[in-house]
Amino acid sequence: MIRRLYIDNYKCLVNFDLELDELSLLLGPNGVGKSSVLDVLYAIRQLLSGVAKITDPDIFPTSTLTRWQSRDVQVFELTFEFDDEPEPLTYRLEVQHERVRHRARVWLERLAAGDRPLFEFREGEVQLYRDKHSEGPVYTADWSESAMARVAERHDNQRLCRAREFVRRIVVCGLYPARFEAESRREDPMLSRDGSNFSAWYRHIFQERQDLIPDYIEAVREVVDAFHSVRLERVGQDARALMVMFEEPAGGRYELRLDEISDGQRALLALYALVIATAGQGYSLFLDEPDNYVALPEIQPWLMALKDACGEAVPQALLCSHHPELIDYLGPECGVMLRREASGVIVPEAVQVPPEEGGLKLSELVARGWER
Repeated sequence: MIRRLYIDNYKCLVNFDLELDELSLLLGPNGVGKSSVLDVLYAIRQLLSGVAKITDPDIFPTSTLTRWQSRDVQVFELTFEFDDEPEPLTYRLEVQHERVRHRARVWLERLAAGDRPLFEFREGEVQLYRDKHSEGPVYTADWSESAMARVAERHDNQRLCRAREFVRRIVVCGLYPARFEAESRREDPMLSRDGSNFSAWYRHIFQERQDLIPDYIEAVREVVDAFHSVRLERVGQDARALMVMFEEPAGGRYELRLDEISDGQRALLALYALVIATAGQGYSLFLDEPDNYVALPEIQPWLMALKDACGEAVPQALLCSHHPELIDYLGPECGVMLRREASGVIVPEAVQVPPEEGGLKLSELVARGWER
């Protein structure tokens, strides 16, 4: 799991140091960087997956530099903890910008176990290391992308591959059901930032674990009225449409395409797929306001399913939310409050409920500004 995330000189986050657990809930008013935390994780995932460059619009363009800072280097660190690793692994990325030309490059990319290197890409030159830290080959690489993403897997670099694969299996998403596409022409191993490729991702994820489909169908039936099942219907040589079947009051059944059902129903299909269909496949979930579009009686069962899955079927989950149901259910144990100090610096603090206010729910304390 990712135990620590460090961000410096990115939007409103300066010298920002966040400790994470298997399940964490980010709280705080608008503008304190909750979504920015997910943006950074998304960008690093895209880089380490080898599908993006530093200056792509949704990665690290020059516009993401902190406006009140004059420094041209952004710094990001992820610290990983694995059960069978004797020490944490730390991935560090430094991005150098040219403000006038709106250009950027990788100034430093490094993976280390404690103080000992496992990989280093500095000023255009890669130094490879083996799992036991002995030096390997040296070569030049493209400054505009992650060099670690291009390292071929070998028997003696398994620690590097493990950290990289963990990041590649992070799902970073803020669901926007109105953009969900009903048809897909391919399987997609990555769910997009807004979930719009849900059908293509569904095709891929259930090909990996067909045995989980009954559990998924049963869970959705518990929360979506009259829901029966889903299936992929061929609508062309390669295209498939995601069809949703419902029970009629008289006993029959009818089908609707994914884009014909409500936004809330689409959101629930995606939320339960995220928890159940990814089980045991190493996917971690970093979700921005998953409660959007979902009614109060519908969110609680999903939260319980997520909490039960975390640490085992789902290695790690982080949620950002203002929703009172999430705050009351997860906040006391898993809550992290982001606060803006007078200097403008964003500081994360573990949520603490004042003993003298124990009669109020945490969401009420947050609403009144009485939590610590």
